[in-house]
Formats: sequence, structure tokens, C-alpha cells
Amino acid sequence: MRRKPARKIKASAVKSIFKFPSTKSFAGPSHQPFLMVLVESPLERDYCFHLEAAPKVLRYYTQPKTFVVSSDLIESREYTPDFEVHFQCGRKAYVEVKKDFDSLDSSYLHKLEMASSEMRNAGYEFLCVDESQIRIQPLLGNLRKLQRYRDRLTNNSGTLTLLQNAAPHPKTLNDLIMNPLGIRLETIYKLIANGQIAADLTEVHLTLNTEVRYA
Repeated sequence: MRRKPARKIKASAVKSIFKFPSTKSFAGPSHQPFLMVLVESPLERDYCFHLEAAPKVLRYYTQPKTFVVSSDLIESREYTPDFEVHFQCGRKAYVEVKKDFDSLDSSYLHKLEMASSEMRNAGYEFLCVDESQIRIQPLLGNLRKLQRYRDRLTNNSGTLTLLQNAAPHPKTLNDLIMNPLGIRLETIYKLIANGQIAADLTEVHLTLNTEVRYA
């Protein structure tokens, strides 16, 4: 089930709209493998790759809620965070994504401060995430590659057990591909994307020489 954004997301002279196939944006049970969510910048789209891959993230929504804030400096100003993120541990957070927070003017920063106070009162954290935290290479490139193999509906535990028996002590991705059962690379990528096989995605781009282990 889809949860609608708090405001209409549409292209403008300063904003471009991007679609992202999210496997973690369902508001209830669904037989769909993913939902196309809308984001308002390439940077927000890149942040989605991190949310999809993070095992601690249970679900997330784009443009989740609009706050109306006022203070001695501003009156009835609307603010909609970019994301609402729910974590496996029960934590919840609203997230603002910007290329560089140091470049924002004082009025906008004050609006964020006022909104964050309301969020905390509602039991939410407020997280500011910038480009340096998102566009980390080779991690982002690896996450982009694996996203197409992410599957929220299929439990690959049976295939994983077969692979563990056929290649019990793999050191590299190539060791898994050479399994005698003929389990294909695409299936192994699914196991990596779903966290059933661990691979270091932060040091080098995903290749046959990437070190792997069963999670």
C-alpha cells in the first residue's frame, strides 16, 4: 500500500523529478516487488540507494509531512522534510538532504531549527545529510548496481543453503560463481543485495575478485 506524500511533487524551473524503485516504502502488506517513489533531486535519489541497502532501515517515505513553523523571526512558514525513516530498532527520523548545508541562508537554517524542535516533541530525530555523506565511491556505484537485484518478496534461503553446501568457504565472488550447481551470477547478486552474502562494497567496485562471506 502506498503512502501519499504530504504535498504534490512536481517539476519546476528549479526542480527536476526522479523516480526510484523503492522496496522499503510500503505502508502495509503488498504483493508488489517495489513502489516507484518520487524525489526532487538526483542527490535525493542517490540517498535512496543508501536507505535501501542499510539493514537497520525498516522503511522510508518521501515528502512525509508538512510542518508550519513560526517564531519571532518567521511567521507561518511551511517546511516538508525530504524523508521519514523508520529503523528496525524502533527509532524514527525526518531527514533533510542538501548538497551543502553551509551554503544555506540563515532564514532557512532557522526554519529547520524550528521544525526540528517540533519533530523532537513528536518523538522523531532530525538528520541533515549532505552530498559528502551520500556520494561516496565506490560504495554508491556498488549500491546502484545491486539495486536492480533487490527483491523484497523472494526468500532465497533455499538457494543460499545450496550455495553454502556447494561452496562452503568462498574467499571471492569468483569462488561463488564457480559453484558446481550452476547457480548464476544474477542469483548471487540477489543474495548480496538482500544481505545474505556479505561483500565489502566500500573499498573497490564489485568484481569477481571482491571478497565475500556468508552473512
